[in-house]
Amino acid sequence: MAEATKSTRNAEAAEQAAIVTPRAAGKADRQWWFDARGLKDGDSATLDAAYQSDCSVIVLDIGQQDTIMTAKPRVVFVEHATQLEQLAPDVWMLTPDEDLLAKARQAGRKAGCFIDVGNLEHDFSRCQQVVKRGYDFVVIDMHHATYIPFELLLAEAEALPTRILRCVPIQGLQGTVDEVHQALNAFGTLESGIDVLFRSSSPKEIKTLDSEIQDVLRGSMKLVDAEVVSVTHTGLGHRVCVDTTTLMTAEEGMIIGSTGWGGIFVCSETHYLPHMNLREFRCNAGAVHSYVWGPNNVAVYLSELRAGSRVLAVDTQGRTRVVTVGRVKIERRPLLLIEARLETNDPPEHYIKTFLQNDWHVRIMGSDQKVRNSTLVRPGDRLLAFADQPGRHTGLKVSESIVEK
Repeated sequence: MAEATKSTRNAEAAEQAAIVTPRAAGKADRQWWFDARGLKDGDSATLDAAYQSDCSVIVLDIGQQDTIMTAKPRVVFVEHATQLEQLAPDVWMLTPDEDLLAKARQAGRKAGCFIDVGNLEHDFSRCQQVVKRGYDFVVIDMHHATYIPFELLLAEAEALPTRILRCVPIQGLQGTVDEVHQALNAFGTLESGIDVLFRSSSPKEIKTLDSEIQDVLRGSMKLVDAEVVSVTHTGLGHRVCVDTTTLMTAEEGMIIGSTGWGGIFVCSETHYLPHMNLREFRCNAGAVHSYVWGPNNVAVYLSELRAGSRVLAVDTQGRTRVVTVGRVKIERRPLLLIEARLETNDPPEHYIKTFLQNDWHVRIMGSDQKVRNSTLVRPGDRLLAFADQPGRHTGLKVSESIVEK
C-alpha cells in the first residue's frame, strides 16, 4: 500500500513539474546538391530550375566553369592532375583520386572524394576508410538499392564534419521507384538522413524534389505568449484525435485554432495518463471545425484529414517537422472553448479561440513550457500559441476581406 501511495505521489509530482526540455541540436541540416555535369546550353530550363531551387550546391564538369555561373557554391569534378590548375579560385573540388584531393586541401580548397561502388562486398570497406579520413564531403554512387551501408557510414561519421551524399538516380531502380522518391528515401536514412546528389534533365522533377524536400526538412514557426481571457464549457461536440505514423516527443504537439488568426499548442499524448498507456503518436486535437497547421503555410480542417494527410508537429522552440496522418478518430465528447489574447503590433490585440475536449488528460503547453490540463486552464493562464493573419479559402491564404468571430 505504501509503495502504491509513493508511486501515485511521484506521478502527481512529475505531472505538476512537467517542464519540457529542448532537444539538443544535431548536425547541420540535410542538403541536396544538383548534378549538372553534361548539361548543354540547350538545357537552360533545367539549369534555371536548379538555380531557382533550394539545392545547396551545383556540381559541374571542368569545362562548365565559364558557362554555369550561379551564386550557389560550385563543385567541379576533377579526374586528372592537369585540371587542378584550371580550377577557378572559388570552386570546390570532387575527385575519385585521393592524391589530387590531398593537393587541393593543401592549397586551402574545399574538397571531397567520389566513390563508385559497383560491387558492394568488394568496395564498401573503402567507403568506410574514406569516410573516417574526415574529408569535407564524400559522394557515393552505389549500384544497389540498400540503405544499410549508408546507416553504417553515418555511424562512422557521427563525430566527423564529413557530409555523405548518395547519387540519385540509383542504378538498378529505374522503372521501379521514381527518382524523386529515391532521393526522399535517402533523406530518411537513420532519421538524421544522408544528403543527395540529384541528377535530372527534367525541370519538373527538380521542382517536385525541391518542394517535397522542403516538407521533409525541419522548418520553424514563431511561437508567442497568449493570455487566457475566458474558458467556456460548450457541451457535446465532435472532437478529432489525429493519429500519426510517427512517435512524437513530450515537447511536441500541433497548432490548433478555430480561426485563421492562429491557434494554441496542443500537446501530443506523451504525458502521464492514469489507467492508460500513452499514445505517443497521437494529438487529441480538438473540435472537427478547427484548423491544424500543415506544411506550405496551409491550415487544414481537422474534419478533412485522412490517412496519408500531412500536418506539422511543432516543438516548444517552434521547430517543425512534417508528419503523416495514419488515421483520424472522431467521437462525440464534451468540449470547452478557450479564448486567449496575444499582444501584437498589428492588430494591437490579437485573439485566438480553440475548442478542445473537456477532459483532464488533454494537455496544452504553457508559455513557461509547463504542461497544463485542459480542464484546469483558467483566465490569466499563459499558453504557448501561434499568431497568424486571417483570410483563408480551403485552407490557403487569400487576399480578401474575411471576418471570423
